[in-house]
Amino acid sequence: MTRKFWQAIRAASVMAIGLGVMNTAQATYSSNNNCGGGGTSNPNCDTWTFNNQTSNTQGGITATASGWSNTVGSANVQLESAYITLNGSSGLGVRNNDCSGFANCTGGGSDTNEGLSPEHAIDNNGRTDSILFSFTDKVNLTSFSAGWVATDSDFTVLAYTGAGNPASLTNQTYAGLLSNGWSLIGNFLAGSSTGAHDFANSTYSSYWLIGALNTMVGGDSTKAGNDYFKLISLAGCTCDNAPPGTPGCSTGGGGVPEPGTLLLMGAGLLGLTRFKARRTMHVAA
Repeated sequence: MTRKFWQAIRAASVMAIGLGVMNTAQATYSSNNNCGGGGTSNPNCDTWTFNNQTSNTQGGITATASGWSNTVGSANVQLESAYITLNGSSGLGVRNNDCSGFANCTGGGSDTNEGLSPEHAIDNNGRTDSILFSFTDKVNLTSFSAGWVATDSDFTVLAYTGAGNPASLTNQTYAGLLSNGWSLIGNFLAGSSTGAHDFANSTYSSYWLIGALNTMVGGDSTKAGNDYFKLISLAGCTCDNAPPGTPGCSTGGGGVPEPGTLLLMGAGLLGLTRFKARRTMHVAA
């Protein structure tokens, strides 16, 4: 009875050590969700920069920007594609399709006019402008950097969390997006400064919609109407660096154990195997 008792204790100890070290490794894993505000030195995150370009590739993942604004329909509530304005030092802006009274109202291309004109920035003056960022794989965006701000830069962020790919935004409404697979990440008050605009969250998606503060998805109407900014870069983490079991990730963080965890698991199993072999030899003797 005494021999069997101590054999059971030894077996339980080996398993506890193996599992205990594995749990410790998992508990100290960090997802590094806060990527430093529109630009990061964190090796687990990437920064996509848009200076005179509407697409950028980092970490093997390409981000492509397209402009949108509510410019059609009887009450100008339906979304329509818009032109992206480009500036190397300040980044991306949006020019509506129905603009009038401003220079260079049609066509894309370079735009160096840094005035308060709503046709040169992401704004909510009359129309609410947004930029759709489409990624070739899921990412967790946590911040962008504003390269230029006039008056204010309050902003709204949505991410697509529905099944498959999102339907075209054409003729949809901002409010309607929330019942068509899109989720509101938040409405954020950012002030008049350029630089980091943080929106820490845990969502992983291939489609992100970032625009001026949007009253049609819950933005404060007393704060909207005077937001003008341009976006120079995005920062975020890929699924490869997500914690195991992260929703929306099918690889990397989608439940695949880390190499270190696999090594510890193997060590634990090896210990059990050796203990069993020794026990078998002892009984045979």
